[in-house]
Amino acid sequence: MAVIVTLLSPPQLQRLRFAVRDRHELIVCESWDALMGVCERQPVRLALIDLFADRETSFDRIRRLKQRLPGLSLICYVSVTLDRARDLFDAGRHGMDGLVITDRDDAPMELLRIIDIAESRALADRVRRQLSGTDSVVYDAVMLSITRAHERLSPVRLAKLLGMPSRTVSQRLYSAGFPSALRLLTWGRLIVAAHMMDDRRRSADRVAASLEFPSGSAFRNTCQRYLHASPREIRSRGGAQYVIRSFFRLVQSARTSAPASAPRGARRLALAV
Repeated sequence: MAVIVTLLSPPQLQRLRFAVRDRHELIVCESWDALMGVCERQPVRLALIDLFADRETSFDRIRRLKQRLPGLSLICYVSVTLDRARDLFDAGRHGMDGLVITDRDDAPMELLRIIDIAESRALADRVRRQLSGTDSVVYDAVMLSITRAHERLSPVRLAKLLGMPSRTVSQRLYSAGFPSALRLLTWGRLIVAAHMMDDRRRSADRVAASLEFPSGSAFRNTCQRYLHASPREIRSRGGAQYVIRSFFRLVQSARTSAPASAPRGARRLALAV
């Protein structure tokens, strides 16, 4: 269960309550000062904010909140009008991780999906710190594997997002000691899945459905193949942090056991799980 802090109008809050129900804990704030105080005192992972709660945009407050709590995910929940278009564009530049448009994106299932995606973006910050000095293409590929885990990307789609041929992406991953694009995308989904399972009320089947695994059994088989552990064991070993450690151990092992001069077959063997 995530702790979510809100600064919303009553209709927005009512829709959020209906969507979330008992899945997450909501802390309702009536001012920016109250919201910032709660975020600094409690283990808040996500904030839903009406950007125009004070009838004026609050970019300075958003910037300060992100500076103090860089791991906090921020979702902008607004009613869109033509005169607000530029402000919404600027909101993304100031650190908003998600956007909910009133009467368009706030049906219960869509709201939950946006919350899940925002959580995965915050999770990516844990990985980002371990990618210092990594090839820029590899860096972006790893980030996309996590932040877009809910989209079930294919290697071809990943290459298009990176703006280069699939072959080039494969070569860059290979040279840096990282798994192939297909395996990397699976690792990204497993990291997000483990993060979701930190909430003990989320069953393996529910996590599998959220991340579009073919079935709960397929998800469990993937956990065994990549991590030699069941979803329950992954949760007990530390969840997302355990999967992240396992991923980077795999990369380190590939780098040390199969140097760049090694035959391609040896490198592939080192990257196998």
